[in-house]
Amino acid sequence: MNAHFARPWLSALALVAATASAQSTVPPAVPPAAAHKVVDASFPCQQVTCDAEMWLPAQTPAGQKPPVILIAHGFGGLKDWGLPAFAERFVQAGFAVVRFDYRGFGKSGGQPRRVVDGKAHVQDWLSAIDAISKRPEVDGQRLGIWGTSYSGGQVLVAGAERPNVVKAVSAQVPFVSGLSSGLRYPIKYQPMATWYALRDLMRGEDEEPVYVPVIDKDGGFAALICDECYEGYKKLVPAAAQQDPMQNRVAARVFLSLPFWFPGNRAKDVIAPTLIVAAENDGLIPVAKVRDVAKSLPKGEYLELKGADHFSPYTGPFFEQTVARQTTFFKQHLMR
Repeated sequence: MNAHFARPWLSALALVAATASAQSTVPPAVPPAAAHKVVDASFPCQQVTCDAEMWLPAQTPAGQKPPVILIAHGFGGLKDWGLPAFAERFVQAGFAVVRFDYRGFGKSGGQPRRVVDGKAHVQDWLSAIDAISKRPEVDGQRLGIWGTSYSGGQVLVAGAERPNVVKAVSAQVPFVSGLSSGLRYPIKYQPMATWYALRDLMRGEDEEPVYVPVIDKDGGFAALICDECYEGYKKLVPAAAQQDPMQNRVAARVFLSLPFWFPGNRAKDVIAPTLIVAAENDGLIPVAKVRDVAKSLPKGEYLELKGADHFSPYTGPFFEQTVARQTTFFKQHLMR
């Protein structure tokens, strides 16, 4: 099964090579690392360690520590997939930035590997908040969190759970309702998804999960299926990672947990200022539901990217529009 799923992933390499020179098809280039200092920021969570790195701004006003923004990826993503471009803009604006991977992903510890679980990821967020807020390099009283897609919903929950620590929340194209997103999944693949998920749940603790591909080139069975899913998700993945078929897979049990998770319900409990960035033509997350969640925020701001799809905020003009608004938002609420 894994070999079958690997073929569509590997076949994308030729296409990637052919389009690598096109500016709009890859995440924005990150300026040289000399603009910031990088230190290890790994932290403990549930008896294992989550891999994290902290970017510190090159200059901070004398006698002051920089405010800090925590960022992590969405569904099956790693901290190096498209996030450095956002981190670079934030650190250039004077923020310290911490990027981390969830348990079971990247260099983070934990077994089984590549299990997407929103509630478990929230625990990683809370551990990150607790650890980073105490770091001597930063001002833990001025801490913000930034999530995108699946983690966009997670930061709403984390913000509600840590009201005295989190001072600003940015949620980009956020997953807010398992039911509304689940209804977008093709009916023809739902029986197969359920079968794989049940098989995965029956695996023993010491057995490898039953995996399914995150995306499929030809619109076949995968965890993420929408018009923009294959090209959009693929653009986030560095070329080296695309050569590893193990990166295009997640444990199938997600099909049974995702539809029953509703992080948007916690929006009303987030007392920190919160910015929601939505995409008008989002193929994964119905924008109408995101609008409703934004209205429930006590201190909410809302930006809807007209003509954008789910993956538009990571590249090109939509990236510029999004990161500029997010930077202004964090400056307003963390640099006072």
